[in-house]
Amino acid sequence: MNNRKTLLAFTAIAFSYLFYQQSAGINFLIFTIIVIVGMLITQPNLTKNNAWQIVAMGSVLSAGMIVFHHSNLSIIANFCSLTLLIGVSNHQNSSVYIGFLKGFVSIAFSSFKIIFESFDEYFLNKTKQEKKGISIQKTTAFYIIPLLITFVFYLLYASANPEFGSYFQLPKDIISLQFCLFFLVGAMMSVGIYYQFFDQKLTEWDISLPNTLIRNKQKEKKIFQLTILKIENTKGVIVFSMLNLLLLFFNFVDFSVIFSDQKLPEGLHHSAYVHQGVNTLIFSSILAISIILYYFRANQNFYSRNQWLKRLAYIWVFQNTLLLIGVIFKNQLYINEFGLTYKRIGVYVFLILTMAGLISTFWKVLHQKTIWFLLRKNSWLAYFLLIVSSFTNWDSLIASYNISKANQLDVTYLLNLSDNTLPALKTLLIHPKVNLDTKVFNYTYLKEDEYYKSAPIITQRVFILKQIEAFEKQHKAKQWQSWSYADEQIFKQLNK
Repeated sequence: MNNRKTLLAFTAIAFSYLFYQQSAGINFLIFTIIVIVGMLITQPNLTKNNAWQIVAMGSVLSAGMIVFHHSNLSIIANFCSLTLLIGVSNHQNSSVYIGFLKGFVSIAFSSFKIIFESFDEYFLNKTKQEKKGISIQKTTAFYIIPLLITFVFYLLYASANPEFGSYFQLPKDIISLQFCLFFLVGAMMSVGIYYQFFDQKLTEWDISLPNTLIRNKQKEKKIFQLTILKIENTKGVIVFSMLNLLLLFFNFVDFSVIFSDQKLPEGLHHSAYVHQGVNTLIFSSILAISIILYYFRANQNFYSRNQWLKRLAYIWVFQNTLLLIGVIFKNQLYINEFGLTYKRIGVYVFLILTMAGLISTFWKVLHQKTIWFLLRKNSWLAYFLLIVSSFTNWDSLIASYNISKANQLDVTYLLNLSDNTLPALKTLLIHPKVNLDTKVFNYTYLKEDEYYKSAPIITQRVFILKQIEAFEKQHKAKQWQSWSYADEQIFKQLNK
């Protein structure tokens, strides 16, 4: 119990020291390691929890990508991974969606739970509260007072040697209300890590749901059940036959247009063309999976005469895969013309998840799996895809690709991306074919109190120069907590 209190205090202090008035950098990696080590100290059995070990590795990798790429996606991946890490620590067979929910609830509400329980204990049992008072006195004597004394001596040594003080530099306004609120947030998060708030019934319900279907045998109703299964099987064969014919005709027309001359239909823009394909794919995929789940539920999976129903379902999945390939081609046409954006990359992510959903649905029919099997496997895939996606510096990739490949370069879009694009944007300053005289609003570097007073209009060229100037100024002013390999490389490339 004392270990938990010590680690809670240490983690809260580390959170404040690493993140207060800092940008994303090596602080995320250090904090992630602190959380993982702290959880292992308080819960040694986590070394036997395979799911926890996988998520812990994902947390470290995503934190490492923050240092390496300094991208918003890697920050999101790290936050999601740490939240899931807390959730799956309760049971290794927890589903990803349940684990993430438990982790989020633990971070948000564990501190309130402890406060309310403390009040209940005080009012209901005075003796216990008196014992608790002794515990608080011991905590104060053993931890808080030594920390205060150490802090006073730190101030003395820092004033005597500025070089020493620079290695352990604390925020200047450490006792400000803003810092106190920031520390409180860190303390609440730390409580959620070490005093996890879980609903055990939710965990038990989650792990009790089977992945494989079980045949429901009722001898007294066997003849009636066979009649029902036969009727449903016949209806399913008719439905899948009609849908397959309809989708076959749609795919034939769609691919005829796509591969005829590789041009868009007359009067149709790239954006509308892709959106139509994506919307059709969304509806078709949801419909396909829903219909398959409906007809292959319960004992229909064990009906001895469902071979044609299975074959038609497989063909239906395959045709939806062809529909997906058509959307890939349409999206690539869009990218070739106008370049990469996060939305166009997001289409590919959606297509990967859709493909996984179709493959897992095929597997569900083939091996008689449940809907919970689909949810568990696809949620794990979504988590892995999030972690793997953080391995790429997307802003830099988008800028480099668009400048070198896009037929129509949208410079304004690139200006709205992160500092990772600055080396690529710098090349535009001397690019012979790019006109940077287009006017843009310079909101980025206005002071907060001046934001609504003025919005100067400047050229794209001046905007890029101001971005470079601001980055170099911020980079030189950063403390070690905000250090990242990405920023170092950007700074070197800008000063070649």
